[in-house]
Amino acid sequence: MKNYFLAFTFLLFIVINFSVYSKNIDAETRFEIIDVMNKYAIGIDTKDFSLFRSIFSENVEVNIIYTPNFGTDNNVYIKGANNWVKYVDKEISIFRNTQHMLGNPMISFDGKVAIVRTDLRAIHYYADKPEVSTTFWGYYETHMIKQKDWKIIKHTLTGMGTN
Repeated sequence: MKNYFLAFTFLLFIVINFSVYSKNIDAETRFEIIDVMNKYAIGIDTKDFSLFRSIFSENVEVNIIYTPNFGTDNNVYIKGANNWVKYVDKEISIFRNTQHMLGNPMISFDGKVAIVRTDLRAIHYYADKPEVSTTFWGYYETHMIKQKDWKIIKHTLTGMGTN
């Protein structure tokens, strides 16, 4: 009987915990959130910084945790959409092309904030060395709220490796 009680308690804990952090969202909302992540990748890859800027709230907070062999700093913190776009524009300028390929997003929603975990593989082709490229693996954890459109309010890029 004690084992049944423990199993029931554990199962109840999991169900309650899951439902608190993951309210159901409809398919249209899910696609809107995914589109924000697609605009993120397309904005960088096409160097359309107007499109890229459009997905961020004014006071977005960005954390980047690079792998030791990629990027000039291992950790970067930036506050403000204009500062973030300026940083990305500068960092991307050393590449002639990039391709950010995003994995399937895992979306949790608490009724106000959507948190999106998106795996990433980004290939960077250097401008001054056309035969050389670098591949970066990592993931994004992106927090969004619905204003007129979905806007990113917090964004973390965690690097996992490069070659």
